[in-house]
Amino acid sequence: MTPLSYPRRLASQLLRAALSIAPHDTLDWGNGMLSELNHVEGNWSALLWAFGGAGVLAKHAVLSAIFTGSTRPILPSGGDLFEKETPMRKTVLTAIGACVVASLLFFAAPVFRQAFHVSLAQWHDVLHVGRTFGTFGTFGYEDSSPELERLAKKAEQNRDAEGLAFVAARHPNPDESVRLVEEAVQLDPSLTWVYAVIAAQSCSLPHFDRWVSELKKYDSQNALPYFIVAEKIDCDEVGHKTIRPALLKGIMSGREEHENPAWQTAMAAAFQSHKLDTYLDRLKELDRKALIRYHVDDPFQAVSDDSWWRGLPSYSAWDSSRYAQSVLESGEALEARGDRDGAVEKYMSVARFTKMMGPAGVFWLPRVDQEAYKRLASLFERGANKEQAEFYAALADQADQAQKAELDSMRSWSRGGEVAHWNAFLVRLSGLVLLFCAALLVFCISGVLVRGRSFKLASLHPGRLTLALGLGAALGVLLSSAVLFVSYWPYSELLQRFQRTGDEAGLSDLARFLGDAQLPLGSQLSAGSWYVGSQKAVFYFWFSVVALCVLAFLLVLWRFRHRPRAAAATT
Repeated sequence: MTPLSYPRRLASQLLRAALSIAPHDTLDWGNGMLSELNHVEGNWSALLWAFGGAGVLAKHAVLSAIFTGSTRPILPSGGDLFEKETPMRKTVLTAIGACVVASLLFFAAPVFRQAFHVSLAQWHDVLHVGRTFGTFGTFGYEDSSPELERLAKKAEQNRDAEGLAFVAARHPNPDESVRLVEEAVQLDPSLTWVYAVIAAQSCSLPHFDRWVSELKKYDSQNALPYFIVAEKIDCDEVGHKTIRPALLKGIMSGREEHENPAWQTAMAAAFQSHKLDTYLDRLKELDRKALIRYHVDDPFQAVSDDSWWRGLPSYSAWDSSRYAQSVLESGEALEARGDRDGAVEKYMSVARFTKMMGPAGVFWLPRVDQEAYKRLASLFERGANKEQAEFYAALADQADQAQKAELDSMRSWSRGGEVAHWNAFLVRLSGLVLLFCAALLVFCISGVLVRGRSFKLASLHPGRLTLALGLGAALGVLLSSAVLFVSYWPYSELLQRFQRTGDEAGLSDLARFLGDAQLPLGSQLSAGSWYVGSQKAVFYFWFSVVALCVLAFLLVLWRFRHRPRAAAATT
């Protein structure tokens, strides 16, 4: 058989397959379609003929499966069954065309194209299930975006250190991130601080010791390098298979005498540092330069999370709490032995450290500074120094008020995220409705074209159901496009304002909005103790898809086994 005959052979098999599931009262028409197939000129014309006939047979097979017995609509038979449907109504056609044109005009706006890109982000975890759930015993990284790879190649070609640092801070693969940041610092040593941004994200880097040494030389008064060292020690101990019982007890209790000496040295240096700089301000300025220079359109690459905890190693909260508690206990022990000056120094170091940490100290070390001030007040009161005792008691009250104010600010910040959460939901929902309605509209148009076997409007005769579905789909595309544009437009303005003027107001809202927009639709739902996370939403989605496919297969199988047998042969 020559290749040109394959379409006709496929057309014959397609019609026979449709006849196998077709209702009894449509078999005569189906057999007629199969007989006429031999008289259709051209192999591809025959395949188009078969598609139209098979589509009609499949439609009536679904209707007969839904409406069975006496509830099934009476279908005409013979030549009246598939008479040409009513002519296309000009009014409906005009409305559908106007909706389609208006929807396409939205795509002419860069803001809408960006919004549509954001609405598609929810499908990443759904289509990359292995990335979402992970594989036991392995560690996989997300694929870098094409725009990020393009930017990296252009920065390397231009030997642009800032562009390389921009990509390194965002690249999902640590090996590639290390390579890029090494090249960036080699081109511009003033970017040594980017080492800290990368090292804070991972505790298993090939050049860890050298990076920390250079960071200490670059910014000797900063506590961040010591936090990075402490986290590296934590990772090594937690990942070790044989942790000594005494060490495990110390880790869980926070007692200083059981801690690793190297960890104690790193945390002591962090407590003695004069500042904590995570370089977020420098990173934002670097981001802004790269955005303008390379015209980055991807908002997920353009904006990074600017929360106060970003830039700090993940173990910093645990390390700070453990060491602060151990220092307070050491001060208490010195106080019991009569070493008043040593106890004062311990308590003061905790108070200075908590103040240096800022919002992180309030969140990670609740009431630690207040406890230190109270112990200092009690210590000076017993020493008959009422002035110092009153001073530190006042500081303890101020610390308590500052903590309450900071917690209220965090609650207000959290409540402010409800607007971003709602807008992200609208963007995801409108993006999903847009895709569904567009697919339905394409399906209706394709069905009319296939059944009409022509692209001439005069020869197209869609039925009322097709017109209704087409009009509804066109309206759905237009309305979802409008909602998508309106929901995303304020955040586009925030991003453009940051790029033009460097105004950081609203960047936290933009970061929260983009974070929620990446979650699959249906996640974050809760009812009592039942909560649907991102992984559960992905599982439920694919479970539903598989269940629907199984049900469809069983329905077709049941229909094939129980349909009335035709008296005439179908061959």
